[in-house]
Amino acid sequence: MTWLIVGAFAMTAAHAAAAGADGAKATDTQGRITFGIDREEYDAQARAAMQVDPIVAKHLGAIRKVALDEAASMDEPGPDVLVFDVEGSRGKGRVTARFITVSPTEEVLGPGTLVMADGATHAIDGNADALAAEDEHDHAHDDEAMLAHGKDLFTRQAREAAQRYPLVQEHIGQIDTFTMNEIGTGAAVGMNTFVFDLVGSKGRGTLEAEFITVSADTERLGKGVLTLQDGRRLPFEGEPRDADEPADDEDATSLFGGMQDNIFTRQARAAAQRYPLVRQHIGTLSAFELDLSASAEAEGADEFVFAVAGDKGRGRLLAEFITVDADTERLGKGVLTLDDGRELAFEGEAPFPGEDERATETDVVDVDEDIEIPETFARQDGIFVLQANAAMQAHPVVKRHIGDIREAAFDREASWAAEGERYIFDLKGSKGAGRLEAEFITVDADSERIGDGELVMADGTRHPLGGQ
Repeated sequence: MTWLIVGAFAMTAAHAAAAGADGAKATDTQGRITFGIDREEYDAQARAAMQVDPIVAKHLGAIRKVALDEAASMDEPGPDVLVFDVEGSRGKGRVTARFITVSPTEEVLGPGTLVMADGATHAIDGNADALAAEDEHDHAHDDEAMLAHGKDLFTRQAREAAQRYPLVQEHIGQIDTFTMNEIGTGAAVGMNTFVFDLVGSKGRGTLEAEFITVSADTERLGKGVLTLQDGRRLPFEGEPRDADEPADDEDATSLFGGMQDNIFTRQARAAAQRYPLVRQHIGTLSAFELDLSASAEAEGADEFVFAVAGDKGRGRLLAEFITVDADTERLGKGVLTLDDGRELAFEGEAPFPGEDERATETDVVDVDEDIEIPETFARQDGIFVLQANAAMQAHPVVKRHIGDIREAAFDREASWAAEGERYIFDLKGSKGAGRLEAEFITVDADSERIGDGELVMADGTRHPLGGQ
């Protein structure tokens, strides 16, 4: 199996898309520059704009890090002139240039200069097409309300959901500011859980809650906790499901083509059907449904939970599923809980004939004539990849753009060839698909964290990861 199903696959803001950025520089109460979209999203767009500029690409190479110099940017004339310190594969430099918004998801570089670390200065001509378009008409912004709040689509809808909730109305009042707490969101338990800092007419606090996608226009507030400025924690159940809201499995079918009928689930069902204990107590399977939340809570990374029913009975199957090859899963240790409450522990199937040999054959993989990947290097089913998956799922940039990870395929060959401690994964999730290349830093025996890196979406959009 070349991919790993991770987490609960829950639905969160599948429709979220970045809005356009306001070119005019403005500051918040702390004197920081504000943008018409989420700051991290704007940084990603600015980075992409610099990366495709021929002068920047020639002298800096592949951009690794960007940092906005806010004080220098505010000192520059013009409402859309920004200053970035940039580190690339060929060197370091400082870009001072206009950044021109051409669409809600794209910035391009206007005229400016690149000053290298050694003092060499290079003129940046800027994007000719964007400059010509500026001469023809004023730059348009499609959503002034969104720009005024400085939020993307998901954040606006989350804000609306929070504002509706009586507990927020009682203690926070009319929301004035609603800012995603990215560190808190990254550390939150649950793939649909986001953390926001709120300030309102009655008080301020931190909201940690599930946000459930109802439609393309609406988020619903789920379970969570409102922590007030005085330290009081007020747990709540969230808004009830609307009568017209589609069931979770209907959402999953529309977005994923049927999460209950993917290649892993079909292979897991075949493994369960082969097993004598299942045939004895459940019979021929008529239903085999993945329990998403229970699977997410299972102790082992290879353990999954299914609700099963057949012509002899029904129950609940918790078991390891072991990948034999691209076409086959094998049932490992587990427990079959019958409808009458009996729990039947089992050892699972014995290894298939030739299974050990097949594993040995893949221990060393040729990358080219001169390079071999040793057996000890990370593998798709190894502990490092499992811990890396957990780190990616918790990362706020991955949450925002990939959503709940559905598939995470480890590119072993590219990772072996990458510099330093960088590893590469192809991701698919509830919001989109992309390729993640990043440093993974060992925290302890049980966890990894993401360092410097980049997420490149399927449409080519690039999002820097930074450290956590």
